[in-house]
Amino acid sequence: MYYVLIRSIRSGDGYVVKNFFSSFKKNLKQATIAWLLIVILGIVLGMDMYFWYVIVQGTMGKVMFVLTLALTFAFYIMVLYLFPIIAKFENKLIVHMKNAAAMAIGYFKYTAIILVINGIFFYANYKSIAANVIMIFIGFAVLAYILSFFFYRVFMEHMDERYDDFYVDEEIA
Repeated sequence: MYYVLIRSIRSGDGYVVKNFFSSFKKNLKQATIAWLLIVILGIVLGMDMYFWYVIVQGTMGKVMFVLTLALTFAFYIMVLYLFPIIAKFENKLIVHMKNAAAMAIGYFKYTAIILVINGIFFYANYKSIAANVIMIFIGFAVLAYILSFFFYRVFMEHMDERYDDFYVDEEIA
């Protein structure tokens, strides 16, 4: 989905289904491994937070809970960038994960905007059943589309070709 959205932001390519399935086939193995790692690490971090917050009481438990919470936040912002990076760039999964972490921290202005937008969507779903229904049918695609504009801005600085709408070739002009 991110492949098609980021590509359509720049070029307005109308071959959505063809591009989606092409990218899906190309990235299925790597994205599935990434999801499995995310689920496993998410469970470990969740159990760790539970352990420090509920089982270990006192100052040590609170300090370790806060540290684990900070690590979970860093993991979350890395995951936000991981799948768009997998969709747009070709590399090994470990390199994608390092790049996702670097971009999430290095472009924290965009990361903060992405977090706010995600927060608005999650809050709306928490408060409204109608928002849940909308999210099921079109919400995830709308959210991904909005976020793709920010990923596009970040990725634009790391691609060989120039994806800037205001770029003018001196030879043509």
